[in-house]
Amino acid sequence: MRIGGYQKLTLQDYPGYIAAICFTVGCQLRCPFCHNPELVIDDQRNKTDNEEEASIFIEYLKKRGTLLDGVVITGGEPLLQDDIELFIKKIKALNLKVKLDTNGLLPGKLSSLIEQRLIDYVALDYKNNVGLWNDSVGIISPRPEKDKSFTRWQTSLKLLRQSNVPYEIRTTVVKELHSIDDLQEMANGLSDGQQVADEVWFLQRFKKSDDLLQDRLPIDQQRELTAYTIDEMRLIQQQLSKIIPSVKLR
Repeated sequence: MRIGGYQKLTLQDYPGYIAAICFTVGCQLRCPFCHNPELVIDDQRNKTDNEEEASIFIEYLKKRGTLLDGVVITGGEPLLQDDIELFIKKIKALNLKVKLDTNGLLPGKLSSLIEQRLIDYVALDYKNNVGLWNDSVGIISPRPEKDKSFTRWQTSLKLLRQSNVPYEIRTTVVKELHSIDDLQEMANGLSDGQQVADEVWFLQRFKKSDDLLQDRLPIDQQRELTAYTIDEMRLIQQQLSKIIPSVKLR
């Protein structure tokens, strides 16, 4: 298990619980607005240090776990880790709940975790509608592989809808990537007759930071990324609530 670091305490990342967070290394996507480029771009030179960090994190949980309710496993993309199941079992053995953040592109692994009852909550990223998906996530592979990407995400959403695991859908809204029409198409994609009653879609306002993933790309591949104002986000929520009543701002 490779993690790039951990946070000892969070009161915000696992709704209703006091948790620790660990950040896994590696991701299949290259979303230009990603705030964790050091986790996404996998540097194999740090592999040994990453594995040692995972052991240190488990030891921390053993010592301080009684002060926590759960653990958030985020990334990068956690499901890329070969030993994710064993890692979670170690956490569950400490009587801690597990929240998983995922991009949804590995539905087979997600299904296995659900079947084994190893996860207690899932946050599923919803990057964009099918037409703009590839541009939003930075996929540069051939067309058939691009099409598979969104299909795999849809499979993960279906798995969650059919499971008993609480979950949320979340979108980081970037002005240049998400027009109101684009977001309405995303909403239509969710309200396809299969949406469950308590399904919540969170819209997260993009925040510019000093180190986005796109800042590590060649100059000719970089683009201007800006945020909607808070008032604009409220108007967007009002529009989308006509399609998805449970849409919320975060």
